[in-house]
Amino acid sequence: LNVGILFVLALLALSIYGVILSGWVSNNRWTLLGGLRGSAQLISYEVALGLSLIGIIMVFPSLKFSEIVGFQSELLFGWLPKWGVFLQPLGLIIFLMAAMAESERVPFDLPEGESEIVGFFTEYGGLKYGLYMFTDFMKVLIIACLLTTLFFGGYHVPWLYADGFHFPWGGDWLLPHGIVVLFQVIMFNLKVFFFCWLQILIRWTYPRFRYDQLMDFGWKFLIPLSLFNIAATAVLMSL
Repeated sequence: LNVGILFVLALLALSIYGVILSGWVSNNRWTLLGGLRGSAQLISYEVALGLSLIGIIMVFPSLKFSEIVGFQSELLFGWLPKWGVFLQPLGLIIFLMAAMAESERVPFDLPEGESEIVGFFTEYGGLKYGLYMFTDFMKVLIIACLLTTLFFGGYHVPWLYADGFHFPWGGDWLLPHGIVVLFQVIMFNLKVFFFCWLQILIRWTYPRFRYDQLMDFGWKFLIPLSLFNIAATAVLMSL
């Protein structure tokens, strides 16, 4: 898809409608307020999420995931993989924080908090509640795939080419092409698994924000930091 990044961001933004509508159809004023509060959080961090990817698009001039992964197959200084994490470390940090807020993981899980926080689905139970939980964990998987594809080389293994390993210090390890493909598939899945684990680990580690802290963090810290990252990337690329 020629505009793959924009397409994925647009699909993630559609969850805002679900949050608002789920609070409205519950026929409960507090649930409606919870839905509005949740949608405000998602809109706020969607801005930072999109801005954090502009630096990646500037470094790898494409919106197609396949082309971005292809750019990351090259080497920096003859030995370092040209992955997004090395070219956009600040963009990675911003993206990870904004994406966790977008997926409503702790410490950003105010829209789906316990009943005393009045989340947007306090009136739901059983299968309907389970479907909401299912979508949240689907977001965790999607974020892990995006992190792997945009910042960590996708399916690429360092120094692995179509005919095997060619190490920068001069050694070679030739492999059949089928084994190379198997290595790449395993590496992609390991990266995705690691980032899923990382998001769950953070859930167990940090306490929940207050709502005012949550909004201040998005508008007064993440968005200005992402704009600084864009400006710094432009300056460095012009040198």
